[in-house]
Amino acid sequence: MRKRLIVALVGVAVVILLVFGIPLTSFVAKVERERLVTAMERDAFILAGHAKETLNTTSGSVLPSLQPYLQEHSSQKGTRALVTNSTGLIVASNDSTLVVGADFSNRPEVAEALTGVPAVGERDSRTLGQPLVFVAVPVLLGDDVLGVVRLSNPKSLIDRAVRDRIFGTAIAGLFTVIAAGILAIPFALGIARPITRLTRRTEKLAEGDFSVRADDSSGPPEVRELSRSFNVMAGRLGLMVENQRHFAGAVSHQLRTPLTALRLRLEQAQVALGETSPEVADAIEASRAETDRLQEMVEQLLALARIEGGTAATSTVDASSIAHSRIEMWESLASERDITFSVSAPAQAECAAIDGSLEQIIDNYIDNALGVAPDGSTIAVVVARDAAYVSVDVVDEGPGLTEEQRGLAFERFWRGKHTENAPGTGLGLAIVRQLAVACGGTAELLSRTDGKSGLIARVTLAAR
Repeated sequence: MRKRLIVALVGVAVVILLVFGIPLTSFVAKVERERLVTAMERDAFILAGHAKETLNTTSGSVLPSLQPYLQEHSSQKGTRALVTNSTGLIVASNDSTLVVGADFSNRPEVAEALTGVPAVGERDSRTLGQPLVFVAVPVLLGDDVLGVVRLSNPKSLIDRAVRDRIFGTAIAGLFTVIAAGILAIPFALGIARPITRLTRRTEKLAEGDFSVRADDSSGPPEVRELSRSFNVMAGRLGLMVENQRHFAGAVSHQLRTPLTALRLRLEQAQVALGETSPEVADAIEASRAETDRLQEMVEQLLALARIEGGTAATSTVDASSIAHSRIEMWESLASERDITFSVSAPAQAECAAIDGSLEQIIDNYIDNALGVAPDGSTIAVVVARDAAYVSVDVVDEGPGLTEEQRGLAFERFWRGKHTENAPGTGLGLAIVRQLAVACGGTAELLSRTDGKSGLIARVTLAAR
């Protein structure tokens, strides 16, 4: 939780930097390029001011007085600087490759500046063999053009300076992301800790511990409010479940005694009548059967109440061993109808279950399968496992159920049309589902996928 929150916060910072950083980088590059060119213009006009008096008094002769300014400019900035007279001949330069007196009037920027108009731009230079960024300004005395000052740099030099500035901006952005990560840690901990605590409380509530309460005295206001709502919900759920469990238990206990007494009275009446009244004896026998069914229903209601109210811990059991043992127990009853069992199971399939619960689940599934399976058919018990789960399937060849019926089958007291007249209470599958949930697993009914009629009754538990 904390790691995800820290990553999310840093991710937001990175996204913000990218959203604003890309256009900012383009803007910084443009501003830096313009700043460098403007600095060249400023320096050119300063040099033009130094050159004006000298060009005016010497009429185009060599100007040693300008050389110190040019050399100082070169040593500080690395820019190529030259000064021409009014005809475009070089009179001073900081570039040793240029000869004083060389004609530069054919250079476009110099020609334009000799007309009295400053020239700024870039062009390909045959001398340098690469693009050139230049600034050429006229040296003016009134309306007269005394000469030209030109400053130039290879475009690669300007590009490098722009890249250096962008790199500096990127470094600042990197430090911003690092700072965001450092600040995100305490911020994430402040949010994640109460949420993690609340998550643990929720997990305990899901396991059936309705006494659990969340800490609503610390954390952000929203988390405290959520914790208070959780506590109210847990209290109400606990009260509802406890009331339901007590009601079911109390009713079942209250019914057990009179039902036992009723059954004894019916047995006594049957013995007293003997063979004198067959019709009455049949009625008493039917009443005894209904009383037995009702007593079984009460016992199963009590079992459900115990399951719903209990918080028994799971242990590691071997599903393969349990499946084999339950088949052995049911084989004698199945053989009376010529029903056989087939089993497919690995040597060992350990899973998490409450002690005795998987046996009860498989017994219920087999009992239901025997109730609908035709004589001479086969009931298959299949145990499978993977890295996370162990499943046990009981597959019959009965009439099966529709999708709607499969959804209703785990409801209490629901009975299918094929079992309406069969003995039973309609609580077996409800108990199966409750046991599976108590073990942290699931129970479900599926249609067969091999084209045959019948049903797959499956329980899935966590592998160990």
